[in-house]
Amino acid sequence: MKRIEKQTCSLQTKSGEFIYLLTRSSARRSIAISVDAKGVVSVYCPFFVKKDVVLDFVKQKADWILKRVNEAKINRDYLDSKKFADGQEFLFLGRKYKIRIERKDSKRVNVDFNGLMWHVKLPVSVEKSDEQDVIKKAFVTWYKSQAKEILGGRIFNYSRILGTAPAKITVRTLKRIWGNCAYHTQAIALNWQIILSPISVVDYIVVHELCHLIVPNHSKRFWKKVEKILPRYKREIKWLKDNHLDMILP
Repeated sequence: MKRIEKQTCSLQTKSGEFIYLLTRSSARRSIAISVDAKGVVSVYCPFFVKKDVVLDFVKQKADWILKRVNEAKINRDYLDSKKFADGQEFLFLGRKYKIRIERKDSKRVNVDFNGLMWHVKLPVSVEKSDEQDVIKKAFVTWYKSQAKEILGGRIFNYSRILGTAPAKITVRTLKRIWGNCAYHTQAIALNWQIILSPISVVDYIVVHELCHLIVPNHSKRFWKKVEKILPRYKREIKWLKDNHLDMILP
């Protein structure tokens, strides 16, 4: 049976102080550090590693940890500033469109997109405190419906080019990843949020996962397959890196 112990620790450095959660596990064989999107620092290690050794390891990585923690704070502040409000802009296929919110005597919220902007009809019965959650739910529903239609066509197109097709396709919410391929079951899952990116980026993610049906790892062979279909795929990776925060709804 796996044994786990957790302890909250802190480290003061010249650059700043941070708190981290130390998790000792009988299943681990090495030390590892992670910083999540919220800036939470986690350190994992086996039971047999002494406390001083763990501390030295954390000290060596202190600059990297603080950099990630600060980046997470900046990202959080940016995301906290985003709201569903008149004039706010949101992405769809790589372009930003403004939304207009109008209170209506209706039973449910409705999101309509005319190619130039979003028109949100919000029931007058919706409390102000619930407004953001209600609008977000409607937008997610709208994005998902668009994603299923758009992604289905892109997968069909590139499946013919690659000569392989997934046994199952799922479009859903995926945490921290844009897509996933289960090689043994030949199933692909795609994050609906990718349709906020340009169609060239959508194609890259689709091709990336389809290539995993053939090559399950990220070897040179895998990237050569991706490059053969999309010679400029590195440009799409850069777009995702530079714009991923704009693909997150409030």
